[in-house]
Amino acid sequence: MGWLLLLGQSAYCQTSYPERALKLVVPFPATGSPDIYGTQRTTKLVKVMQALSPPSLTDNVAMEVAQSLATLLGQPVDFDRHPRGKTVAGTRHAALARPDGHTLLFAGNPTITIFPSLYRRLPFDPRRDLVPVAALARLPIVLITASDDPARTVRQVIERARFIPGQVNYAAVGDGSTSHLAGELFRSTVGIEIVNVNYNGSNSAINAVVTRNVEFGFVPLAGVLPFVEGGKVRVIAVASAQRHPAVPKVPTIDESGLPDFEASGWFGVFAPARTSAAIVSLLNYEINRVLAEEALQRSLHRQGLVPAPGTAEEFRALIDTDSARWGRLVKTAIINRYTGASGNGK
Repeated sequence: MGWLLLLGQSAYCQTSYPERALKLVVPFPATGSPDIYGTQRTTKLVKVMQALSPPSLTDNVAMEVAQSLATLLGQPVDFDRHPRGKTVAGTRHAALARPDGHTLLFAGNPTITIFPSLYRRLPFDPRRDLVPVAALARLPIVLITASDDPARTVRQVIERARFIPGQVNYAAVGDGSTSHLAGELFRSTVGIEIVNVNYNGSNSAINAVVTRNVEFGFVPLAGVLPFVEGGKVRVIAVASAQRHPAVPKVPTIDESGLPDFEASGWFGVFAPARTSAAIVSLLNYEINRVLAEEALQRSLHRQGLVPAPGTAEEFRALIDTDSARWGRLVKTAIINRYTGASGNGK
């Protein structure tokens, strides 16, 4: 981390930034990421419930990072919430802001790496209109069954699907979400016929698994942990590259016999395009200092996340890798499947 210190000091010397309070654009509703909680229909009752509810996962992560970042920068970091349009409105708002480093975007991977392939007309281009500043945390996706389900391993899940092709259903959280694409990646990698059933939120998807309305599910670990503690859900495998401290005995899908299988979400910070390299370097340096705090690391682990420190260049490489992976899947396994073509794109 010594080079980061020099980089941060160099950035300090080149700019008087920040000159005033920063705005962190949060494109998620108070109920959290659509990838975790679904997209609720906005009503007066929902607004009241949001006001009375504890902070969501996305708000928790954004607030914890913003508070520590404000201390390090010596300026407040205020929320600027724009939840409309499945994060699209807020992302566009941030992309159009002045590139002076005083407006930042808190974003999840679907907006940046999935939506450009899934939707033909986005009012922004992540590559053209935004610059990656720093990754914050990984959002592991896990393969689950009901605790009393006979399938206890990835291999047994696959064997059942092969025994009754087209009759095994899996739950996911939202059409086109990381959860959904993890299931489609599993289907196309293994070469099995399984049916996706999308639910509006993790709780609904997990309940469908618990009640045996579907055979298994791909859902964010963050939403699963309360059910695991209650003994209602069995976590078969983690779709990430590494195991998670919250469920250390649960193997990865790679370890379970599917080499190089990886599917996880993430949260990160972006700035408008044309923001100076000095400001981006300074912000990356300070955010990495925040992620090095033991209290924050423990908090992220408790919430089913994984801290993701690294350079802006490493974050950009992650975005490029995910964009290519999900782009191929959207264009073949998902679009062709929905139009009646074969899932392998042939």
